[in-house]
Amino acid sequence: MKPIFRALALMAFAALALAACANVQPGISNPSTVFRDAPVEKSKLAVAVKPRTKLSDAPQVLMYPFWISQKMENHLLVGRELARLVHQTWTGEGVFETLMYDPQLIYRGPEQAVSVARRAGADLVIVGIVPYLITGGSIDSTAVTLQIRIYETKGGTLLLSMDQSARVNAKLDQDWILFNLHTRLSDSPLSEAMAGIAHDMAVPLKSWMPPTDEELGFADSSQAMTRNILASGSRLAGADDDSGASRDMITGLLASAGKGGKAVNDCLRLKIEFDFDSARIREESFGLLNELTKALKSEALRGRRVVLSGHCDYVGTLEYNQKLSERRADSVKAYLVERGGVAAETLRTEGFGKTRPLVKNTTEANRQRNRRVEVRLDK
Repeated sequence: MKPIFRALALMAFAALALAACANVQPGISNPSTVFRDAPVEKSKLAVAVKPRTKLSDAPQVLMYPFWISQKMENHLLVGRELARLVHQTWTGEGVFETLMYDPQLIYRGPEQAVSVARRAGADLVIVGIVPYLITGGSIDSTAVTLQIRIYETKGGTLLLSMDQSARVNAKLDQDWILFNLHTRLSDSPLSEAMAGIAHDMAVPLKSWMPPTDEELGFADSSQAMTRNILASGSRLAGADDDSGASRDMITGLLASAGKGGKAVNDCLRLKIEFDFDSARIREESFGLLNELTKALKSEALRGRRVVLSGHCDYVGTLEYNQKLSERRADSVKAYLVERGGVAAETLRTEGFGKTRPLVKNTTEANRQRNRRVEVRLDK
């Protein structure tokens, strides 16, 4: 009898586990019924062609309606809707800074798509092909396969090729003696399948995009600034501390700097706005410097020596930018001391002109990133 009791106990446990993620209709004379939503079953994402390096600039991207390979009614309308679902997912996840979608376009091959995108001013064009599609609606199984191809418009080179399939099965009721398991379909299983594919494909796409400001070490809150400054001196995490934060606090802050799988930055970077050809700080940057003041006066950094480094973009001569970067670093120090009350002896300044660009000086956004002030622990 013991094996039977064990089996019954295991089945009861399974029923309880299922009840935690599904709806249960309890029964007295009849077995209880457990309702669960049909899951999206996906194949492994296949990436046949991928770029070797990250993009240096955020691209302008044009997305075509998807082409349905199968013969079916309203195939153009279906292709538009499937592409719209993927476009919505990628836009919501911020995959591309600029992702244009024109539902009126009709895919007639990669050469034509590249030509149209080039004339529209896009750097990349995305085309999608759906070679397999079964739509069961809310009563039968749904399956779809999506092939995504991304071409650069300058020369028409294929840069990225991805394929994935997804299925939402309509399963019959299952009798587990102690309970019945009923799998129910949503109103739009095809939308769920496409969203699942789009989410998986967003991962390699994001890894290809240029680094974000946060990944480059820019920050605008005192807490994030503190983390980045602490991360610039890894020796702090294991050193004896007698001037502020405890070792545990520093270790914790360093650990939190890498949350979400992001690398710990080697310094804090700030986009300080200055008047043109001047070291005068613009008023819109006062809030940023006030946050830096809070960070430097926090328990973790109070009394520690830091160095303020000025950097410029490529416009102007080496000598000119060198002097300008030094004066701008001095202006930041003066603000911190005079308005923030930071001890002057804890701040040292230096300038590097245009000799250490953070990113390529190819766009105004990148040039702004290069016109920066960096803050790190002074070793």
